[in-house]
Amino acid sequence: MNLRVALLVLADKHNLPSDAGRQLKQLAALDAPPSSLLRRLPFGLAVLAAVLVGLGVLFWVAANWDALPRYARFILLQAIILATLVGAWRFPHARVHLSLLGFLACGGLFAYFGQTYQTGADPWQLFALWAALTLPLCLGVRHDVLWVPWMIVALTATQLFSQVRTDRWWWAAEISLQSSLGSWVPALVLAFLFKFAPRAWVGAGTNAGRWPMRLSMIYAIIGLSTMSVRSLFSTTYDGLYPISLLIVLALGFAFSRRGLFDIFVLSALGLGANVLAVCGVAQLLLGVRGNEIFALLLIGCVSAAMLAGTVKLIVYLARAQTGEHIL
Repeated sequence: MNLRVALLVLADKHNLPSDAGRQLKQLAALDAPPSSLLRRLPFGLAVLAAVLVGLGVLFWVAANWDALPRYARFILLQAIILATLVGAWRFPHARVHLSLLGFLACGGLFAYFGQTYQTGADPWQLFALWAALTLPLCLGVRHDVLWVPWMIVALTATQLFSQVRTDRWWWAAEISLQSSLGSWVPALVLAFLFKFAPRAWVGAGTNAGRWPMRLSMIYAIIGLSTMSVRSLFSTTYDGLYPISLLIVLALGFAFSRRGLFDIFVLSALGLGANVLAVCGVAQLLLGVRGNEIFALLLIGCVSAAMLAGTVKLIVYLARAQTGEHIL
């Protein structure tokens, strides 16, 4: 039960006067800041500062493209990378933030090199090189602050590579199952790698690697849901919709088990399954002419019932896994 509600129930049960009720709230420290705020706020602000400084350097170089000579741009970006990596080595308390700044500067250096010399390489090669060369940095730091942007870069490389190989984007209306694999298979592979990777690889603590895994699952769910809906409403039926729905349901069952349970991923999978099911019902009902109003009403009722049932199921599974009451 929520702490504030529990205090109100307790005060009402024992008929406490208003002064005693206020003292009870003060003892519960309901108006005080969270105890972990002072510990996490400086770290979060430092991460935000590293991101802003890294992006500021890249934007500054871009804004002064014509004013700076070629060698000055290279020297500036390489000096930032060298300074941040040396600082991360020498100052352990700032290792995560300086490494993040170096990670961003490394991507800027690769982009500048490709823009300057026009090597003719595909865009996916830039992101693949960026992910490959910064992987030792992420393995050395072993923190989600580095793994999350690395995951974005790596999955961007796979998305661009898939587009080059299939000559179309994965959200195209007319797309085959083989052409859509790049939109969700690499994300699933990386998600399970981070889920089962040794703690010594992804970082210390029980929550290490959790956010990169969640981000990968979001990529996979978006890819599966998008291609499934586009396939459902396309002119040619290719069987992608039932396959995608089965994959989402299978993943939902897998992440509801004790070894894989994650309420964030399970909620995302539940939303994806609801979207696919409602789109299937809409495609079925709206194809019948003359009953559009009734069909829309029925679709709304079905979607509301499915969403409510999904929420109840997720809450039940969370209680069964943690033994806690969740409102």
